[in-house]
Amino acid sequence: MQTARLTITGMDHEGCADALTQVLEGIRGVKTVCVSLARNDATLQFDETVAKQERLLDCVINAVNEAGFIGELEQAQATIPCTGACGRCSRA
Repeated sequence: MQTARLTITGMDHEGCADALTQVLEGIRGVKTVCVSLARNDATLQFDETVAKQERLLDCVINAVNEAGFIGELEQAQATIPCTGACGRCSRA
């Protein structure tokens, strides 16, 4: 799984955040979406096996822009699922 965070410009009320959430959830490969009106951002997790990261993020930003907002990639990183095997966390 990969995680990406976008800065979103143009949301004025919670309905904007809800509408944008629905748009982003409809993109193939996107697994979870959290759009925050208070922070003016969106955090999403996506499956990079469905599409290359660069292509998927282009689709996400295009979808944000087509929905009437401005989206800018703030951060993208790999998320490594914890199995507890390393013994460094509470799952060990």
